[in-house]
Amino acid sequence: MAARKALNAQQKKSLADFRQSIGGADEIKLKRHQEFLSARQAIRQALEKQPDTVPSLAESLHLPSGEVLWHIAAMRKYGQVREFGEMGGYIRYGLVASEPQKKD
Repeated sequence: MAARKALNAQQKKSLADFRQSIGGADEIKLKRHQEFLSARQAIRQALEKQPDTVPSLAESLHLPSGEVLWHIAAMRKYGQVREFGEMGGYIRYGLVASEPQKKD
């Protein structure tokens, strides 16, 4: 993942103004974002141990299967997970191993 560039004072003010113009970050939005981050981290930690299916992940993490599927689809889109065969008629997903960059 690329490092984020620090924002200068003007950029921070512009970002704060924009956030305020779309309704700010109220407690409900902040709570939902924290739940999103927690779910993504839990899925990633579970997949670090071994590849698994969406229903199995949902059961073990006590999350709705639709939410787990949504996270897996997004993680797959961005190359973070891949398919590892099938188990019980469901696709098993696992983390993509980080490979060192090859030097020419």
